[in-house]
Amino acid sequence: MQILNTKTNDISYGDVGIFFIVDKSLLLYTCTLSEAEKGGDFLNYPESHDDCWRRNYYNEYNVDYDYFPRGRIVFNLKSKLFIIYHDICVTNEIKNLYKNYAKARYELALDEHYQCHMCNLIYIE
Repeated sequence: MQILNTKTNDISYGDVGIFFIVDKSLLLYTCTLSEAEKGGDFLNYPESHDDCWRRNYYNEYNVDYDYFPRGRIVFNLKSKLFIIYHDICVTNEIKNLYKNYAKARYELALDEHYQCHMCNLIYIE
């Protein structure tokens, strides 16, 4: 599996970010906690999936950002816990991603918001 990271070409367990799974490749965008955007009790990557996709991939794939499986890594300031939200269909593909968070407290979470066109029964093409 290919792993891309806009900063270091590596995954750091202390980063938050967004990712897409395209043709079994992990397209990952992260930032450190100090660079993250605060929203309530969470630190989050400051860019949306839609903005990232339009800038980097739309012309290549000619589909919207929600066509492929995707996810987000956030950090809960109160519980000191990383949460890795993802589409259910990519649990195996993100194993390398969450293994890197073994040094920290983390949990995997499914979220309907991150469903791809195959998993979302009401997806409109």
